[in-house]
Amino acid sequence: MAMKRDWANLDSLALNVILEKLIEPIDHIWFGSVCKNWQSIANLNHQYNHQFRGNILPMLMIPIENTSPEKRSLYSVLANRVYPFELTMLYKQRCCGSSYGWLATIDEEEVITWVNPFKDVAPIILPWINIYNRYKNYPEFNVHKVTLSADPISSPNDYVVAAIYTTCGCLAFMKAGQKFWTYIDQTHHRGFIDVTFYKGLVYAVNRRKTIVSFDLCYSSDPKGNNMKTPNVLLQGGNHETYSPLTYLVKSLEGELWMVRRFVTIDDQGNNKGTHSLHVFKLEFDDKGEKLLGLTKLDSLGDNILFVGDNDPVSVSASYFSKYLQKDSIYYSDNYFDDEPVCYPQGPFDLGIYNVKDERFGIHCPYKAYFKGKAPPIWVVPPFRWS
Repeated sequence: MAMKRDWANLDSLALNVILEKLIEPIDHIWFGSVCKNWQSIANLNHQYNHQFRGNILPMLMIPIENTSPEKRSLYSVLANRVYPFELTMLYKQRCCGSSYGWLATIDEEEVITWVNPFKDVAPIILPWINIYNRYKNYPEFNVHKVTLSADPISSPNDYVVAAIYTTCGCLAFMKAGQKFWTYIDQTHHRGFIDVTFYKGLVYAVNRRKTIVSFDLCYSSDPKGNNMKTPNVLLQGGNHETYSPLTYLVKSLEGELWMVRRFVTIDDQGNNKGTHSLHVFKLEFDDKGEKLLGLTKLDSLGDNILFVGDNDPVSVSASYFSKYLQKDSIYYSDNYFDDEPVCYPQGPFDLGIYNVKDERFGIHCPYKAYFKGKAPPIWVVPPFRWS
C-alpha cells in the first residue's frame, strides 16, 4: 500500500530547493499560498535572498483572447507562458506609461490617470494638461509618455510626474498634490520622445538626438504662461538620422544610456518593423549639466534592456543567464507616426535584438487576437511579502 505523502509538512530543505527553481516572483506567491508552512518558508527565503529581491524581471501585459479590450493578462518571458488571471484597466486604449507597477491611461477628455492593478489603492487622477495641438480622432495618442520619479505608495507626498504630450512632443511636469503643471518652453524645445529622472534632474530626448535636462523648479502660474527653459546638452538636427523611437535607460552601473530604435517604412508609409537598435552611453560632468561624451556600445556588459511605452528597465544578464539572451534588448510595439491609426495590423513589432551580433529573436509570439488591441507594455509587478 502506497504511503500518503504529507506535502504540507515537507522538510524546509526540500521546500527551499523547490523555491530556488522558481525564478518568477508570481510563482513564489503561488508557492506561499499552498499552506501556512509553505508561506513561512517563502517569507524566510525572501527575507534573506537579497539577490532574488534585487532581480525582478518585467512581465509583458498583453490582450486576452475572446474578452473585452479592457482585460489584460501577463506574459512571462522566463516561463514562456501566459499566467491565468485578469487585470482590468480603466479603458481599452493603450497605456501611455508604466512606472513602479503603476500604469498610466488617458480618457476621451484627455485626463491622465495612474492605476495600480496589483494593489488595492485608489487611482491617481492628474490635473488636466494643456493639449493645444491634438490628435482629434485618437485622444490616447495625445499623451505619448508619462513617468514617475518614485512610487506613490511609498512616497505619497514626494513624487513627481513628467509627461510628453501633444502632437508636437512637448514637456511638462508636476509634483504630488499640485493642481497644475509646469510647462517647458514649447516654441524652441519640442519633438521629444522619451523622458526620465536621473540623479535629481529630468532628462529628455527627441527623434533627432537632441538631449535636454532641467531641474525641478515649479511654476507658480496655474495658466502655464511662465514656461521653463531647459538646458540643451546635445543639439541634434536634420543632419542626424531620424529614429522614431528613442529611450533613456539607467544601466545597472548607474550610467544613463540612450537607445535609438530604427524601423523600416515602406513606400506606402507603413511600418514594417524594427530593423536595428543602437545604444549610447552618456557621459556628464559632476553636476550633470554638461554632456562630455557620447559613446556607442557594441556590448551591454551585464545589462539586458526592456523598452517600450514603459520606463525602460535594465536587469542582470548573469543572474538570468539560463533564461535570457546576453547583450540583448527586449522591445515591445509602441510605434505611431504623425497621423496615428489604432493598431490596424498589430501591434506586431515585438522581439529581441542582440546588440553584439545584430540578430533578432522572439520573446512573446504574436497572436492573431492581438490585432486591433492596445499594444503590450512591460510592467514590473510590485513584489512584497508581508
